[in-house]
Amino acid sequence: MTTRVTATVIGGLLKPDETLSLPDQTRVTLTIERLGAADEPAQAWASLKTWIRDNPLHGLGPRLTRDELHQRRW
Repeated sequence: MTTRVTATVIGGLLKPDETLSLPDQTRVTLTIERLGAADEPAQAWASLKTWIRDNPLHGLGPRLTRDELHQRRW
């Protein structure tokens, strides 16, 4: 059985954010993954905006003139 639970470190011990449905003395394997801070999304957006500014996207084909854009073919 696999259960994913968030927890908080208090005094060096993990305190789960919800009650675990396991009997006392049950041994488990833990994989610890630090949750991101609240400012990380803002930093990611700033990084993405910088990348886009430094690496602008361009169309692959030639630019059409105004006449070519409005040319009608019947």
